[in-house]
Amino acid sequence: MPSSSSIGKPIVCKAAVAREAGTPLVIEEVTVAAPKSNEVRIKILCTSLCHSDLTLWSLKDPPRFFPRILGHEAVGIVESVGEGVEEFAEGDFVMPVFLANCGECTDCKSKKSNLCTTLPFKLSSMMPRDETSRFTDSKGEFLYHSLHVSSFTEYTVVDIAHVTKVDPRIPPNRACLLSCGVSTGVGAAWKTAQVDEGSTVAIFGLGAIGLAVAEGARLCGATKIIGVDVNPAKFETGKKFGLTHFVNPKENATKSVSEIVNSFIHYKSNSKYNVINEMTDGGADFCFECVGMASLVEEAFACCRKGWGKTVVLGVDKPNSKLTLSSHDVLHNGKILTGSLFGGLKAKTDISTLVKWYLDKKLRLDDFVTHEMKFEEINKAFELLIEGKCLRFRSRIERESSSSEDQDLQMTVLGARHSQPLQRMPPLSHSHNSPLQRREDRVSPQEPPVAAIPLTSVPYRAAAAVKAGVFAINSEHNAEPSTSIVGPNVLTASDEELLRSSVSFLSAFELFCFNLEFRLNLQLVK
Repeated sequence: MPSSSSIGKPIVCKAAVAREAGTPLVIEEVTVAAPKSNEVRIKILCTSLCHSDLTLWSLKDPPRFFPRILGHEAVGIVESVGEGVEEFAEGDFVMPVFLANCGECTDCKSKKSNLCTTLPFKLSSMMPRDETSRFTDSKGEFLYHSLHVSSFTEYTVVDIAHVTKVDPRIPPNRACLLSCGVSTGVGAAWKTAQVDEGSTVAIFGLGAIGLAVAEGARLCGATKIIGVDVNPAKFETGKKFGLTHFVNPKENATKSVSEIVNSFIHYKSNSKYNVINEMTDGGADFCFECVGMASLVEEAFACCRKGWGKTVVLGVDKPNSKLTLSSHDVLHNGKILTGSLFGGLKAKTDISTLVKWYLDKKLRLDDFVTHEMKFEEINKAFELLIEGKCLRFRSRIERESSSSEDQDLQMTVLGARHSQPLQRMPPLSHSHNSPLQRREDRVSPQEPPVAAIPLTSVPYRAAAAVKAGVFAINSEHNAEPSTSIVGPNVLTASDEELLRSSVSFLSAFELFCFNLEFRLNLQLVK
């Protein structure tokens, strides 16, 4: 960490800068300004590469912002604070998040929402309060921010509404998972849906978010957790997160997902899927759409149980996509459809709960981590994300500094590993502070990161991973499933109008892609 003489002054450090859409990121020196009022400057310890970073990097149409420092999943140490900041101090272990939580506005004080009124979410490329940048390059030209975090750099400046303190006992390469992806899935089950003990859950799309939903449902005590995906290998992957059953729509290509699931309900004796009918007994209590397809939202809604079934939308579709539902189904069947941004979590109160669950060996984060690679190979990391390949290796780069406090920067690929299925957790109360029951089948949170392997073994390991189907991105996630049959009275509304009350309107280039099975992770390692 810089000496006290750097406090209040600019810092020169390394960053991966996206100069133009789709072009390789450039590792270069940038200047990070001192934090202003309501801001902190953070030394990044670990940051993950999310598919939304890839999407923003590839944008060639508005709103495109270049040159830019991407990255939004991270943890770090507060290096200095701006004028009047009392909530944080130098040396605090913190997590920046894309969704603000000022703690003072009506929405932040309410238990009914996690959407901040003071700093509502938007695709801003600057600091949220004054719309200026804290980054400049070697020529003195400013660089755009990304999702209020910009973590592909050694130092960043973040508004305090986008920062929360984290228990320093959690390893940075685990903690960063909670800054977006895993929290979104777990929170959707815990906070948004409020899955209860003994309930049945259907998850559409078993990427990182879908697996995190399964983990959340398991923690809440769901008895049956059904995964719906076209990749059968994902069932084995999902078992360790609590998945109990699996439906592959490709096995019955002539039917839509809802027709398959409805066959579980109405044609039990004749359907080869009658085991699911026995499992749902009339439809799933909770359905989660984790891909980002309006047609799949319709399928999920058709699969949830009448009377009390709830469908939660986590995926983000194209901005002009339309959602078509039967008004009869909505009115007479009593089903609920809602959106979930960041899993309904308030960063300053709920992240600490998730961290505690991890430290108490209840929340499984270790199984999302598999691979590591150095920061200088961040472009290779982007390629892996695009191609769906995962290489398991660990290497380092030396920083140009003689300070003993400086650290090496490396990148880690995060994903899901095969393991034995777990026992279901006892039920989880929906109170913020309710403790979970103790689990014994959990990997110690103190275990070291995944061991390094020689680079010479990378091709073999990559081939083995792809063959096993564990790390492949589902290349068919954009395939349109058959549309549900609706009655003569239909309600057609844009995603913006239908979900406005529960989520901010996002477009295809905005926050999430939920069909991933791995993430890429930047770490500072001594």
